[in-house]
Amino acid sequence: MSEQSPVLTIAVSTIKENLPALLAYLGEERRLLSVSVHFLVISQLESHDQHYFEKGIEVISSTERGLSKSRNLAIERTKTEWVWFQDDDIKVIPDKISGLIYFLSRTDDDLVLCRVGSLENPSMHFKNYKRYNVLPFFLSFRVSSIELIVRSDFVRSARIRFDENLGLGGRLPSCEENLFFYDVVVKNRGRLGFFRDTTCLHTTNVDSRNINYERRYMARGYLLGKMGSALAPLIIVWWSIRRSKDDVSRLSRFKSMFKEYWALATKN
Repeated sequence: MSEQSPVLTIAVSTIKENLPALLAYLGEERRLLSVSVHFLVISQLESHDQHYFEKGIEVISSTERGLSKSRNLAIERTKTEWVWFQDDDIKVIPDKISGLIYFLSRTDDDLVLCRVGSLENPSMHFKNYKRYNVLPFFLSFRVSSIELIVRSDFVRSARIRFDENLGLGGRLPSCEENLFFYDVVVKNRGRLGFFRDTTCLHTTNVDSRNINYERRYMARGYLLGKMGSALAPLIIVWWSIRRSKDDVSRLSRFKSMFKEYWALATKN
């Protein structure tokens, strides 16, 4: 494939107030990356819809709210073979991207997982990637959206989208990437690949986040209901009783997950 033809779109989700700083950062990164990479910024909570380019970076302004809506708009608008979903607080590692482009331009995979490093300690990782050596069904519960690189034509032809009930700004705050991965790799039998190099950095300072753990458990129940697996009740019990750092009681965990799961399981 010609170097002049973009291979990868890095689709970054943000909101209006964060857009200026993001564009300044991406403008610097744009100078360090080959033309095989295209930046697509989805900026939500804007006063009106708009489509424009700034410093060679494509920007879509949207009045909508919700991370999954942003990801879905990126799927619709991406013109390259691959799209990589990113948040506005990541830091790309430019000298690793050329290797990623080389890998993507030659693989037969439909979804590729890359590795994310720790912003506070670049010698560490965002998570324990040794735990990724499991069957795809169980890997569905471990992936993060910023690790997902998907073949655009595959997800569009299979009509796979992020569930807009899930994710920040949606009814439930998480698990959108887990269901998306499941839909691509398990439900639609997409080929799964791994790029072993660390391609970007993200904060691992979770103590600074305002996390509503009870609603996250509700999101897990919804996820299991959408999957429709016979293992769902056992997984709910396991997630309810296992040791956790959150302050949600085991009974509350079970109730939060089971309510959402049962509502979907009995819908039809």
